Amino acid sequence: MATQSLYERVGGQAGVELLIGSFYQRVLADAQLSPFFAHIPMEKLRYMQVEFFTSALGGPLQYSGRPLAHVHHGQGITKAHLRRFTEHLLASLQTLALSQQDIQSIYTRIALEADDVADDADGLGSGCEAG
Repeated sequence: MATQSLYERVGGQAGVELLIGSFYQRVLADAQLSPFFAHIPMEKLRYMQVEFFTSALGGPLQYSGRPLAHVHHGQGITKAHLRRFTEHLLASLQTLALSQQDIQSIYTRIALEADDVADDADGLGSGCEAG
């Protein structure tokens, strides 16, 4: 019997969409992060995130967006913002019926990619709009 991919274990497309919905509900409720999304078309962002997560988790879609470092460069995203963002990801993952090992694997894959997003090295920068 073949081992399921993380994409399959998270519930396929429906599971990824549920994860992205829960994740962005948390992010947009965060007063420190929500300003980054004030002028971002959220439907497009959600679609791109579904694509990104699907690809990162071994699913059938390939991420077609620009590289994360390019998209977020100069937006004032600090390491502190990025930590808050990934904490919301971890909290969202923990609501799913996944093993602790799967949660950690997914979190690690996404967090490694997200390292390209921050503009600073020390978390002391200031925030502005990003997407």
